[in-house]
Amino acid sequence: MARGSISTLPLAWRTPWTGVQRSTAARHLDDLAAGLKQIEAETGRTIRVGLEPEPGCVAETTAQASRAIAGADHDWIGLCLDACHLAVQHEDPSSAVAALVAEGVPIVKLQASSALVADTPADAESREALRPFAEPRFLHQVREQRPDGTLHGSDDLAPALAGALPGDAPWRIHYHVPLHDQPEPPLRNTSDSLQETLRATFGGEHALTDHVEVETYTWDVLPAGLRPTGAAGIAAGIATELEWTHGELIRLGLTEHGGVTP
Repeated sequence: MARGSISTLPLAWRTPWTGVQRSTAARHLDDLAAGLKQIEAETGRTIRVGLEPEPGCVAETTAQASRAIAGADHDWIGLCLDACHLAVQHEDPSSAVAALVAEGVPIVKLQASSALVADTPADAESREALRPFAEPRFLHQVREQRPDGTLHGSDDLAPALAGALPGDAPWRIHYHVPLHDQPEPPLRNTSDSLQETLRATFGGEHALTDHVEVETYTWDVLPAGLRPTGAAGIAAGIATELEWTHGELIRLGLTEHGGVTP
């Protein structure tokens, strides 16, 4: 690899978030850029850091994250695009990526990931299918988009199922599900949004990043029927995801523009 990349949280969880914290974060980003520059000077190794927008955080969307690092040194600090997070926040990948390009914000890496979707969350069948995914280790933020475009959310799936969201519109859930395997109906994943994100990032004349990271970390908390057995099972699942992602890049014609090397 020509360089290294690290993703990090989008500053903090959204509460509390004070003016003092905002100023402190800006100073820390300046210190980070200086440190990364020093590493390159001392070792010849280039490392960049990307803030990763995430539902519920100070920067939930790419636009918010772009504003958060507006004063940072973009030679060292940019954004990490997580396709699952984009989908949960109902961001249009093409528009989001185009805005970053227009603002000169670099995409340090793309995380290939897929969210869980319930198209009819008010139905008893959908709720029964969702319950095994309401596990306690990770937060599984939920977003429901109303007809007027406004987003309503819950910070976790269990409260959403308990009534925090009405279920009048589809739920997109921050639960990284395996890329290569659609959940059983009435659930599905956001592979369509992931494909759009790949096209937006790699489909132009020049690729906007050279790092793609497959980021499913939920193997050992998947519902029992979907969970692989032991380390060998998890390794096989990861290998299958990598193969799927490679295949999608080829199928979409995205390895032909100098962007991605198989």
